[in-house]
Amino acid sequence: MPEPDPFASPFRPVDLPGGAAGFAGYPLPMPADPRGFAPRRPAALTVSSWSWLAGTALVVVLLPAVFYTDDGALVRYLHEDSGNSYRSAVFAARLTPVLFALGFAAPAVLYVVAAVKLRAGRDWARVLLAVLGVPALLFGLALLAGFASGGVPYGNWLVGTAWSLLFLCAVLLGAVTMFLPPANDYVKAVR
Repeated sequence: MPEPDPFASPFRPVDLPGGAAGFAGYPLPMPADPRGFAPRRPAALTVSSWSWLAGTALVVVLLPAVFYTDDGALVRYLHEDSGNSYRSAVFAARLTPVLFALGFAAPAVLYVVAAVKLRAGRDWARVLLAVLGVPALLFGLALLAGFASGGVPYGNWLVGTAWSLLFLCAVLLGAVTMFLPPANDYVKAVR
């Protein structure tokens, strides 16, 4: 094993005889940066990753919380229509948003994994998030229409509409920024 050059700079690659020039005649791939550094992640991918994570947190954590803003309506509905006791109606009204959060948590794992891998410049993560972004946009638009028209009676319409607009902004920002030219260049360099 060759000894490292004590005078070599850590910022400049050094070709020693029989060393890093290649193995058995196969040259090493050229680094993206002539100084040997890995390419720097653009801000567009960082913004996109955080936007997807924020959208996921909005669905898993804050959407069930929106239904706690007017849980009295759900208690009244459960108590009157089903004939349950008031105590069991309160329990069901408190438990329903928790069950929704658990139900949203399972598919949210895909969004989180893809958003983390997007930061590393993985192209499959961009494709997966683009495909998953379509149902996310439809979901956000449906909830926006439901909250704005008063079609969701168990949540405060103002809070629900604000939540829907915030969610749509996060998804659109994440979808657009992951395909900007600096993000495309970074993904190509990582490949």
